[in-house]
Amino acid sequence: MLTSAALVLLLINIGFLCWYLFVGYQAYFHSDSAIKVLLAREIILVGDYFPSDWNYVNKDLFVLFGHTFVIPLLTFLPAGYTAHALSGLVSSMLILSGIWLLTSIMALSMAHRLLVVAIVTAGISGLMAENLFGQVAYGTIVYFSCYCVYFSWRFIEAPQGRKWLWGVALFVVISLAFWSNPQRGLVSYGIPLLVAALIFWLRGRDSNTDYQQSGVRLLMSIVFTGIVIGTLIHLQTLSGVNNVSGAGNAHWLSYDLMLRNFALALRGYFAIFGGLPMAGTPVVSATGFYEAIRLIAALVLLGLIPIAIFRALQQKNGLAFLGLFTLIAFLGAFFFQVTTTVPDMNDSIQSSRYLVPSLVLVMVIVLVQPFNLKKPDLFTVSVAFISVIFATSAYPTYVASDPYSNTNWNTSKQYTSQHTALIEFLAEQNLKYGYGTYWNAGVISVLSNENVLVRQILIDEGIPKPMHLLSSKRWFRPSAWQGETFLLLSQQEATAIDWGHLASYAVKPTRELAFGDYRMYVFAENIAKHLPGWDSR
Repeated sequence: MLTSAALVLLLINIGFLCWYLFVGYQAYFHSDSAIKVLLAREIILVGDYFPSDWNYVNKDLFVLFGHTFVIPLLTFLPAGYTAHALSGLVSSMLILSGIWLLTSIMALSMAHRLLVVAIVTAGISGLMAENLFGQVAYGTIVYFSCYCVYFSWRFIEAPQGRKWLWGVALFVVISLAFWSNPQRGLVSYGIPLLVAALIFWLRGRDSNTDYQQSGVRLLMSIVFTGIVIGTLIHLQTLSGVNNVSGAGNAHWLSYDLMLRNFALALRGYFAIFGGLPMAGTPVVSATGFYEAIRLIAALVLLGLIPIAIFRALQQKNGLAFLGLFTLIAFLGAFFFQVTTTVPDMNDSIQSSRYLVPSLVLVMVIVLVQPFNLKKPDLFTVSVAFISVIFATSAYPTYVASDPYSNTNWNTSKQYTSQHTALIEFLAEQNLKYGYGTYWNAGVISVLSNENVLVRQILIDEGIPKPMHLLSSKRWFRPSAWQGETFLLLSQQEATAIDWGHLASYAVKPTRELAFGDYRMYVFAENIAKHLPGWDSR
């Protein structure tokens, strides 16, 4: 009975998730999300998985990422939103399969395992859903973490004749992770795995057999080798592409700012778990009541986390290994969140995304704790409470919220409800290729199914200049487009243009169009032919 109920709940939440990916997320879609589709198209056009003209950020290579699943789709689909959604579905299945595999290393009933996966599938909050399933950037870290822990534990447990299978699988995952980004790989996977294995080995010297102990030592060797090989491949690949510095170029903060970040990180936690009520919402209302329930659930979870971690570490099984890995991964992410310039804590809600992967695993540890339903204690009742709240959060998260609601705190600057209508307007004006600031560039290119391509620019001293972050240098060459081009600017951005200086380069608009807050300045030919520094060859 419980198994059937958990399965039905999982299927319902998968249905909501699919609706979100293919329909609902279009309202949330933004230029960061569009990057994987744009890169996939670039890879096909130039015939290179790591295009030499592409500008990566913080030495962060796209190896096994959402764009990987977009590439085969572009043989029969445009580089549009449908390709993004299908890629997101594959990534979502990887995340859910990773959670499912994690639950298999513990002595859980089928109903319990299905319930845990159903809860993750529900999305929990708009902020978590965006980072796990929408943009998927941090969902990738989640499934890599799940596979690392799963393969590691299976390697430790496996008999001698089958260890090689799990060892090879772990080596491949670690190598791919470090090929992508050694810095993130070290904090997210390398150090947590090595420390977890070391502690597990030290704790088991008296109780584990020599066979198990040698397995743990060999595991550490495999992880270390994967780190070295992946890092070497990363350095070799990076030498053939472009890299732009960004948030990963971290600096230490002052003590006062560390204290500020510590408090703001707690705010981020509540936003991630949907427990941050919107100020000004009436308490005595349906919305106010639901926000109160979510706040209580987030508070209860916060209280359960240290107890669950402590309980997990007392075990000598897969749960203990997961607990060690998760604790180290969380402490690493939290340390950089509080002490460095990696997060922009002026936008503490969005910056909390760095904590999403480790907090998902922390939540899983809470949810998989053994309990007795026949004689429930306070811990069991508390876990049951948050399970019910989170498991039933799919509809509020995926359907009933919008980019400007309390479930998507401080993210509305990335979105605009006018993009679809703006794309139709541009098509009516027969405008096919233009330039705009970042949040109005990639999103239009993808949502228009490549019918209108907008490339990202900065306005520097009154002159438009290419924005090379997550873009291709090829886009800004005169040969990229022949014919009319346009500048797409907001009214405020338009005032930053020095039109006289622009005219000195023989760049003068032939017509000006208006659509809402947007202004489109149309030029008879590609402005890249005349503006200095656009063709960097």
